[in-house]
Amino acid sequence: MEDRPLSIRARKKVKAQVEKAERDRLMRLFQRRMELARSGAVFFRDGKLKEALQNYFGYLEVLEKTKGIAKGKLEPGHFDLKKDIAEMLLLSGIFWDLSKLHDRAKQKDLDKLQYYLNRFVMFSKGMPYQHVASELVRKYLLNGLPKNRKEFKDAHIKLGGGSCFIATAVEDYCDPTTLDDLRYFRDEYLLSRGWGRQFVRVYYRIGPTLARGVLRTPEAFQRLLAHTFDRIAKLT
Repeated sequence: MEDRPLSIRARKKVKAQVEKAERDRLMRLFQRRMELARSGAVFFRDGKLKEALQNYFGYLEVLEKTKGIAKGKLEPGHFDLKKDIAEMLLLSGIFWDLSKLHDRAKQKDLDKLQYYLNRFVMFSKGMPYQHVASELVRKYLLNGLPKNRKEFKDAHIKLGGGSCFIATAVEDYCDPTTLDDLRYFRDEYLLSRGWGRQFVRVYYRIGPTLARGVLRTPEAFQRLLAHTFDRIAKLT
């Protein structure tokens, strides 16, 4: 009869030891990830792109090992949106850096660029920091930095692009103030009216698809569309 309580205590002790060992393992993996992420960011800042890639890839490898998933299969569903939001923000930033690294690469690989841009969008859209992510892409485009401009414009549209999806698609040909004028018209006029709010809701659903279609049209059509938006903006 005395062996049973001892057995229960022994099992509890073993269970506690196993749980502690697992917590310690996860903490070591977390610390390793943070070390790799910090090193990658420093190398990227200093223009040491090869070293930045190595550290960022190392970070992703450790994270995939921690989550127990296959290489290249990270998705937001693998994270707790409350507990893991900080690391999701970090991951979004890493995918953004990797997108720029592949955009600048001497040997072009559009598939890899598209993969990292898609992951950047995936880990940014619907998150509290979505607007910040959208602004990163907007400024990258505004400064004329991307070599693969179409891919980055598509990412900007997917992230909302200020929600003026079609105008964002042709902003290269618009007057500098057009997008701001259209957003002001949306906020001050459309959203203050019932029919306007309904229009905006429908547009938010179909706008990204329409905008991606516009990106595939000839430049002459995009310029004509931009001119139309310029004229509309002047009427607001």
